[in-house]
Amino acid sequence: MLSIASDQPVEEAIAQVLSAFMGERAQVYIVGGAVRDHLLGLSSIPGWTHAAAAEPSGGSFTFPEQTRSATTDLDLVLEGPVLPLARQVADRLGWAYYPLDKGRDVARLIGKAADGQRIECDAAALRGDLRTDLLARDFTANALALALAADNSPKLIDTCDGIGDIRARRLRRISRDSLRADPIRLLRAARLAAQLAFAIEDGTRAQIGDCAETVLSVSAERVRYELWKLLDCVRPDEGIRELNALGLLVHLLPEVEALQGVTQSPRHHLDAYEHSLLAARYAAELRDWLRGGPATEEDALTETLEPWAEPLRAHFSSEIAAGRDRAGWLAWHALLHDTGKADGPGSDSRQVDERRGNAGHQALSARLAGRRVESLRFSRREVLLAERVASMHNVPRRMVRKLPQNVERIGARAAFRFFSDAGSVVAGHQFAAGLRSAGMPPPPDGLDVIVQAISDLQATGLARGPEWARFLKGIEGLFSYAFTLRTEQGEPLVDGHQVMESLGLRPGPQVGAIMRELAEAQAAGTVSSADEALALAEELMAKGVA
Repeated sequence: MLSIASDQPVEEAIAQVLSAFMGERAQVYIVGGAVRDHLLGLSSIPGWTHAAAAEPSGGSFTFPEQTRSATTDLDLVLEGPVLPLARQVADRLGWAYYPLDKGRDVARLIGKAADGQRIECDAAALRGDLRTDLLARDFTANALALALAADNSPKLIDTCDGIGDIRARRLRRISRDSLRADPIRLLRAARLAAQLAFAIEDGTRAQIGDCAETVLSVSAERVRYELWKLLDCVRPDEGIRELNALGLLVHLLPEVEALQGVTQSPRHHLDAYEHSLLAARYAAELRDWLRGGPATEEDALTETLEPWAEPLRAHFSSEIAAGRDRAGWLAWHALLHDTGKADGPGSDSRQVDERRGNAGHQALSARLAGRRVESLRFSRREVLLAERVASMHNVPRRMVRKLPQNVERIGARAAFRFFSDAGSVVAGHQFAAGLRSAGMPPPPDGLDVIVQAISDLQATGLARGPEWARFLKGIEGLFSYAFTLRTEQGEPLVDGHQVMESLGLRPGPQVGAIMRELAEAQAAGTVSSADEALALAEELMAKGVA
């Protein structure tokens, strides 16, 4: 059996899966986004090296000379039956296999390249002939096919001037029936416009506005997929603006749409809606840096983050659920963190003013964020992470404000308390219990809170004032604790049983309170042995700590 080795690059993995299908069918077509993105120079299809392709008008479209990397997302169409063939190919290559739609004969194969990149290949049975299949798609830029055959060079097929629309960077429906056929295409239009920097053609835009409400009929899983891709764009704020302009935002993210016109405290220069979108833009810049992209244009921020680049990137590259990393969640956190400021059903003016003044919106924002993430069928861990970040997004800033004037960085004791409060959606109760897995601390969600707090403060106020510099210096203490002191801290000096036996206590809240104080003292370095810890426990009991 052939298998994709751990050292196989993306190009070879793609070539291998294409070869496997071509070995079983006389004609295989690559369709949709992979072809479009190759023409745009965003990614490449291995083996397709034509210098130019014929257009229906008789001209030519010259491919960009350089592309970023091989595509990792293929859509294939071929003569059916496809499901048994796709399973056979997956087994041969050692890829995962999923029957996506048995009725339409559609399967998904998932592999992984040497660099860890996830590769998806969807294979579907032709709907009639190729022309009929292409005309049943959504937009002209996606109605392109690359015909593959073992004995011929790849041939580009364009049925409705998709190349012309790609050249004009225009997103155009294939027909009036294209959008009616599947309402997810309304959302996909906004996503593609943001992702590709395309303008939506006037007739397409008008029809989307007219039938915007039909997007509510789409399954949560499909909406989740498109929204994740939209917010994963370079400019997620522009994607949200497009959703709003098309009349879709109120149906998809009503709690975000409701932030429009919600005034904030004087320290803010934008209403809650514009502030959240600007925070999402800054969050996307941080996300892209964490994924190995260029540093942000904020020199002071780069100076703060760069010393911790390696562990930060390791943390944010970890996946909460398959295909969704922590870095990708940063734009979501920024977008949802202030949703509790909007007027809610039954709110009186005093409650609204309190929330707008940043005094009481965090808990409500957490509930709204969790509810929205859950409604989109994200995993339980992702729901908990969204709630946690929204509920704590103002904590790092508050911690810095409370520092004495002669203290620059948050100390170890306060940092320990912060990370303990934030916990870990991966470690669950083990984090609070102070347990370790294979000797390593669990991944702390406090890091997600800190990075969200950075983008939040970036989007607050017209200029960077003294608070910005003090904030960046202050959170260095949190990073230092997370990546040095915390990992060196080791096991607790004493456990609860030892404390109860030494002090003659029964299980109860007092023991928990003492253990927390001991953990903080250990983090701060004021106790370093079991005897010192038990002596401090005795002092705490005498003081009535509970």
